[in-house]
This record gives sequence, C-alpha cells and structure tokens, in this order.
Amino acid sequence: MLGKCDENKLIENIARYAIGRNKNNFDYLYLAKLLAAIESASYYQENMLLSKAVVGWKNIINDAVAAVTIDGLFLEFGVASGRTINHIASKIKTKVYGFDSFEGLPETWRTGFKKGTFVGKIPDVAENVELIVGMFEVTLPYFAMNTTENVTFLHVDCDLYSSAKTIFDNLEGKIVPGTVILFDEYLNYPGWKFGEYKAFHEFIKSAGLSYEYRSFVPDHQQVCVIIK
Repeated sequence: MLGKCDENKLIENIARYAIGRNKNNFDYLYLAKLLAAIESASYYQENMLLSKAVVGWKNIINDAVAAVTIDGLFLEFGVASGRTINHIASKIKTKVYGFDSFEGLPETWRTGFKKGTFVGKIPDVAENVELIVGMFEVTLPYFAMNTTENVTFLHVDCDLYSSAKTIFDNLEGKIVPGTVILFDEYLNYPGWKFGEYKAFHEFIKSAGLSYEYRSFVPDHQQVCVIIK
C-alpha cells in the first residue's frame, strides 16, 4: 500500500511529466504519446480482442513464423542492423530477402525521426539471407517482376507511409490468402494512423482482401496479421 506521502510524490511526478517546466501549459508531446496509446487501446478493443499478446520482438517474430502455412517468399523491408532478419533466418531453412538502402529514412517520419535517421553500414547476415540494397522504389519493382512466387512472410519495418505504400503497390497480386504480415510500427505512437497502418488498409481495400489479427506486443508497436 502507498502511504500518503508516496501518493503525493506519485501525483507530483505525473504532473511534472505532463505539465513540464511551464506550469501554465501541458507537455503536449508527452500527452500526444499518451493519446496515441489510448487510441490504440480503443482500436484493440474494437478490432483485436481475439488476437494474443506476446512479449518482445523475438516472440512476435517466432509467433509470426509459426503462423506460416503456404510456400513462397520470406521478405523483410527495413533491415538496419540485421537483428530481426537474422532471427527470422534462424527459424527457417529457406532464403530471406532483405531490402534496405542503409541510408536511413528517405524523409522525415515524425518528431525525433528526421530524414537520414537509422543510417548505417551493411550488416553481417546469415547464410540464408540475401540483401537487396537500394531504395524500395528502385529495387522492388524489378524483384517483383522477376519472380513468380507469392509472398508467404512479409516483415514491414520501414516506418513511413510512403515506403509501406511502395511495398504494397509492388506486391499486390503476390500477397494472397495465407500470407503472414508482421508490422513493426503499426500503432501506439503519435500519428500511427498515417503510417504503416494507413498503407495496409489502403492496400486491403484496393486488393479486395480480408485479414485477421494474430498477435501483438502491447507495450510497443508490433502487430501480426494473416491475409484471409
């Protein structure tokens, strides 16, 4: 049980975070994050109640890979350090294709994530990983045009609406019932309805497909869906 002094200290700390130094105004960046979490909780209640909660990025990747039921391509968009693509590769025997320019975000995403954020060197990857280096709009059309396989597993970790739209525009027709899609930034951040979430829902409408939510990380932004 909290004593009265502890309760007062807790209230004081919450107020300090929300109000900041200027006692006449709230810290609206902090409140925007809180509002995004509340909106995400509401979306969960309305749309995701039958999906399961998992802890951390490794577990949701494991769950997403376990959901694969069809043959086809394993793709990741947004390789960065190689952490997630190497983990995916460790769970399967087939090849995983990783797309990234390694030049960072091609445009500003949101406050704190300006153009060039996440720039880095090409990482060391597992033997069953093939990296396709370059901007999505340059590399993906050629790749999609030169394969007849459908997509069985798609990891969308590109943050931006424009990048996610490029992915879905070029893979339409290859994303089919049974395709597992794992999003890294689907909800739970300021502006989430204008990012990967928006690109996905535009694609679903355009392609005439349906989907179901499989799993999510409740204290982060990752969500896994299966195309029906």
